[in-house]
Amino acid sequence: MESGVTCVVPARLGSTRFPGKLLQPLRGKPVVVHALERAAAAGCFDRIFCFTDSPEIAAAVAAHGFDPVLTGEASNGTERIARHLDALPGAGLIVNLQGDEPAFPAEGLRVLCAALRKHPDLVHLLAHQDPPSADDLANPNRVKVAVDALGFVRGFVRAAPDTAMGAGASRSAPTTYRLQLGAYGYSRKYLAGYAALAPSAQEIELSHEILRATDHQPGWAPLRAHFSAPGSSVDVPADLASALQALDNILNAPSPDPQPALQGKFP
Repeated sequence: MESGVTCVVPARLGSTRFPGKLLQPLRGKPVVVHALERAAAAGCFDRIFCFTDSPEIAAAVAAHGFDPVLTGEASNGTERIARHLDALPGAGLIVNLQGDEPAFPAEGLRVLCAALRKHPDLVHLLAHQDPPSADDLANPNRVKVAVDALGFVRGFVRAAPDTAMGAGASRSAPTTYRLQLGAYGYSRKYLAGYAALAPSAQEIELSHEILRATDHQPGWAPLRAHFSAPGSSVDVPADLASALQALDNILNAPSPDPQPALQGKFP
């Protein structure tokens, strides 16, 4: 098993709100290619792949120098990776970066890689470093992650609860809410177990892939959150303008320090 980290960008051509969004051009390149370039810019991955159900996406990815893997249908990105681990021989640690994240911060990916190497028995995710606005808290289209004082995830919500205490939190570990960002880190062992599970009721209700494993096997792989600057995901056509602005900001910014640093403090 390799000690490094492999990045997989799952990419589905179909989209309920924005069909074909991953092939939409930004600065002359498809959205999904920018996501792959963000992974490359992080400098922390041994290998980078795009797992897709679309020959069109596969061709676009290959044309820009990245490695596509054609897969069958899958209900979410984690399932797509989990069912095709044979395409990743030797990969022991894997980061899933969503294909609709053309401006994902490289520093966030470095934090995720460092956390995964340090604690491969946990599932790691990224959340927005700043508190959500009142509109975001009430918006059911934005997933909020409930995080305790040690950074462990206590649950996910679509609309913020009335109380400041999340499920499972104690008075000594109050829960804070942050918008979740589009990247996960997990071990091959976790993914192999995930592949054997059927979708769970909470996963379907909240439309959240990570809930499958936690519903079926509570405590199997604790979830740890790490904070990052936000990306700019493309969910609907109107998001292309803000994604382009965020991408321009990244491309025009000074090169970051390539050394990853874990964020050890949580609000």
